[in-house]
Amino acid sequence: MFNMLYGLKDIHTVISNQRKIGGAAEADSIRLSSGETYLNPVFTNVDISKGHYVSVGFIDQDGANVIAHVDQIAVIKGLQHKLICQLNNTYIKQYLLNDTLKYLQKLCEVNAGFVTSSFKKEALKLVRDISVKELKNHNISLPFPVEDKLVQLFA
Repeated sequence: MFNMLYGLKDIHTVISNQRKIGGAAEADSIRLSSGETYLNPVFTNVDISKGHYVSVGFIDQDGANVIAHVDQIAVIKGLQHKLICQLNNTYIKQYLLNDTLKYLQKLCEVNAGFVTSSFKKEALKLVRDISVKELKNHNISLPFPVEDKLVQLFA
């Protein structure tokens, strides 16, 4: 468990600061008032209008993209902020993994030959998010050494 979330405000904060903090907001399940239940939803959007939460968007474990009005939400169970490598939703986990690997490769290309502290800090944050194991599985190397114990959390 990375960090418990307590409501729509927390989900919105995780989504808004995704590049800074990494990971995603995932729940064990969400049940709508119509009775539909979605397992391992990863929240992708929270719409706010005039200071009120209006709707939430999420992708379930089968890849269904759902947008629901906040009044349609009956129960959200097990809401947490997790690193990408900790997600139970394999569909979105693979999507976010590929997206992060592309971003990391582009970051390395842009900073080729220059290992500044800000570059190293951002690259390590990305590796921590996806895990050292995935970095090695995709044969991606960084221009500086990465210790497994330093960044590998719950992978």
